[in-house]
Amino acid sequence: MSTLLATVITLTPVEPAQASASLAPAAHAWLLGRIAASDAALAADLHDGDGPRPFTVSNLWGAGPAREGRVTLDPQRPCWLRFTALTARVSAALERALPAPGDRLRLADAAFTVQETTTETERHPWAGRADYADLMQRYTLTPGPPPRGVTLRFASPTAFRSQGRDVPLPLPTLVFDGLLRKWNAFSPLALPEEAKRYAEACIALSRFRLRSHWVSFEAGDKGAQVGFTGEVRFRFLVGDGYWTRVMTLLAGYAFWAGTGYRTTAGMGQTQAVV
Repeated sequence: MSTLLATVITLTPVEPAQASASLAPAAHAWLLGRIAASDAALAADLHDGDGPRPFTVSNLWGAGPAREGRVTLDPQRPCWLRFTALTARVSAALERALPAPGDRLRLADAAFTVQETTTETERHPWAGRADYADLMQRYTLTPGPPPRGVTLRFASPTAFRSQGRDVPLPLPTLVFDGLLRKWNAFSPLALPEEAKRYAEACIALSRFRLRSHWVSFEAGDKGAQVGFTGEVRFRFLVGDGYWTRVMTLLAGYAFWAGTGYRTTAGMGQTQAVV
């Protein structure tokens, strides 16, 4: 059983319909309901727990552009959801929760038919399996010169919470400190807290292409906010082989952990660009 799991569920709308552009809260509720069927205690912990959450939930992707907070669902246009798990227990529960092809799945007022569920990268670039030791090996123990930087693609709106304020910018300290906290919360292989100081002092924004987004949530969630999407190149100012590899490890971990906050409500879906 893999400790880190990313699964993609491909869906077809049952009929043409208009739906909320923010279906991530409904996807979150669907997932916890499925997990509760086999592990009610875990579902309660995931819902009520403090601190970083050991899973992420995407919004519905592929439905087309939103207009006035709504998207058009078309049976001829497949959509997809993505869920990730960051611990072995949550990964096992997520696998048990996955629907089978042909099942119906409802998000708020929208009904879908499940076309495919995959956890394999070969089937979908946002799916995959790994272990923390695998990531350590891949990013920190490879030979060759130290990396000079890393590029992250923020595929869904991303924002941070710092000193009581929302920050809709990819500041290196916020990006890498958040990933470090999640890694150390869930990985059996802890990284040194000094990594935060390296991110503060030795990483700079280089090239970037960003767009701001106004993100609204369903009634009963926590309102709305501004986030950003796009690509950012982070440049390592000090080429220390150990710390630069730790930073690329954290960047790779973002694929599983998401970046920023509200990653269980569709935000912060991230990929490192090779």
